[in-house]
Amino acid sequence: MAEQQQTVEKLFTPLTLGPFQQDESVNFKLPRIQLEHRVVMAPLTRCRAVEGECVLTQHAVNYYQQRASKGGLLISEATQVHKQGQGYPNTPGIYSNEQIEAWKKVTEAVHSKGGVIALQLWHVGRIRYRDSISSSDIGLETTETTSFETFQNVKPEKPKAATIEEIKEVIQLFGKATKNAIEAGFDMVEIHAANGYLINQFIDDSVNKRTDEYGGSVENRLRLLKEVVEECVKAFNGESHRVAVRLSPNGKIHEMGDSDPLTTYGEAVKLLSKYNLGYVHFVEPRFDDLSPAVNTETFKALFNGPVISAGGYNRESAIKAVENGNADLIAFGRYFISTPDLVRRLKENLKLNDYNRDTFYYSPDLVTGYTDYKFYDEL
Repeated sequence: MAEQQQTVEKLFTPLTLGPFQQDESVNFKLPRIQLEHRVVMAPLTRCRAVEGECVLTQHAVNYYQQRASKGGLLISEATQVHKQGQGYPNTPGIYSNEQIEAWKKVTEAVHSKGGVIALQLWHVGRIRYRDSISSSDIGLETTETTSFETFQNVKPEKPKAATIEEIKEVIQLFGKATKNAIEAGFDMVEIHAANGYLINQFIDDSVNKRTDEYGGSVENRLRLLKEVVEECVKAFNGESHRVAVRLSPNGKIHEMGDSDPLTTYGEAVKLLSKYNLGYVHFVEPRFDDLSPAVNTETFKALFNGPVISAGGYNRESAIKAVENGNADLIAFGRYFISTPDLVRRLKENLKLNDYNRDTFYYSPDLVTGYTDYKFYDEL
């Protein structure tokens, strides 16, 4: 009697990052990244880079190594390209030699388990509590951020509208950060253009009130994103499949919003599709958001490459999203915090660990809620 073949959900099947249809004029020298499954660790701010100036500790090495899996993609916590781009205490940077050396230990640990790791690059713009820049001088009305001096929540000072010279400096900082990421051993970089941070502040017309080449039309509001992508691809020696972007088309966090997100982000995705990127990563709208559907499924057909979706998935909804073709990969956040062997548990349908929100962003001993969650075999 023939042995019955076991069905493997598409979520646990291989995928190659990079363009589905590669431009014949593009000749990559680096190999395309081959993933063995489609479960991705989302970028997760943990605020534990407490050594020196925003330098990670050995605890971070343990944390990322615990969550690495063979052929699995981890996206690092958001990492500032410059000290002015920092918005919260103890978030890591990628602009000093000490930071690069600390990240090297992380990438080596992930690679030792056969994992793949991307560095998420950010500049927070007006979310910084003081001395910030943004697309315009529009401040936050209800959002609080953290003072680096007092560690208390405060209302951020009104930002300064960036000059053209300052915009060009930001672009160069993303390029330099990409070079530093390569030196630190990262397989690729993800540009953070979502969740109300600087690049997002140029994209959405609720914040961007500029009248120069970086404001007004959709094309102009996408110019910073375009030029940052080009700078990062250049810094990666033209290996565009090693560069990716995160977007939040329906994002309301940090008092963001666009008057026509379907058009604005449709144009953004079509623009990004021209660059043969590794992937585009979408943050899904909240489930209680009653505005028109502006989600991964809406934009997926416009992008020539893999699409990651992040947004409160569980095992069943993740499997369904990939099977239905709504996304190619699914990013998990909170359950990757609490469940270091998440990939195995999802695949074998094992119970996940509960997470503790109180230790998401810090714990005095740096370990609690960070590296002390149990593997399944330890339960």
